[in-house]
Amino acid sequence: MPASARRGLIAAGLLAPAALVFALLFLWPQFGLFLQSLEGPPTYSRFLGDGYYLGVLGNSLLLGVCVTLVTLVLGFPLAFLLARAETRWAGLLLLLTTFPLWVSAVVRSFAWMVLFFRSGVASRLLQGSGLVPPDFQLIGTFAGVVIALAQVLLPIMIVTLYAVIRGIDRDLEHAAMNLGASPAVALWLVTLRLARGGVLAGSLLVFSLSVSAFATPSMIGGARAHFMAVTIYEQTLELLDWPFAAAIAAILLVISLSVALTYGRLLGERAR
Repeated sequence: MPASARRGLIAAGLLAPAALVFALLFLWPQFGLFLQSLEGPPTYSRFLGDGYYLGVLGNSLLLGVCVTLVTLVLGFPLAFLLARAETRWAGLLLLLTTFPLWVSAVVRSFAWMVLFFRSGVASRLLQGSGLVPPDFQLIGTFAGVVIALAQVLLPIMIVTLYAVIRGIDRDLEHAAMNLGASPAVALWLVTLRLARGGVLAGSLLVFSLSVSAFATPSMIGGARAHFMAVTIYEQTLELLDWPFAAAIAAILLVISLSVALTYGRLLGERAR
């Protein structure tokens, strides 16, 4: 047997257990979900032909975009400072940035609810600024959901960017500054462009988790939380319309996979 064929068999044998687990725990349930979505009345035409559900889809996509932008704007400077910090405490600081991931999503959401209520600290600060009415509260608003969800997903963006920026040679930045570029210009022309793969990867993770989030949007948004995951929950447990809930879940899955494939193609073109 040729050496290449032998290596292929060894690789297939090593991948077979993981492929079997993936097929049983992911592909088969998803196939069953798709079959269930075809039961009864036409579910997909019902979703695509109803302005309310299209608005729910638009809100979920907008939530994903806003949370991704917020975490990227806040996460890149923090990841850059941690990656370039010449201190033995850099590892500890990076570990502390992941602290929101150590706490349950329900506990985090309750904490934000206390801050966002009309008498909460965040709402009172906005009321005191005069930019909002005296009875304003962040609870039940789209902005409140974005803030709470961005705080949860910011560590994922930071860790992803940190690993990429850490691997960029500092001499490239120094060379750009020696040629007359300011530190900000060197950061823009060298570091940011070389970290483009990490930016795309972190954005993909944050966007995918945002559009499918349930606990934080449902608790912070309340009755006004018109998002895909919340709608699936309502259709499944409150209205008991399982085929329609399966159709909504399938649509959300297709959108997430489409975004992931697009990001993968961008990353592949960047690597080439």
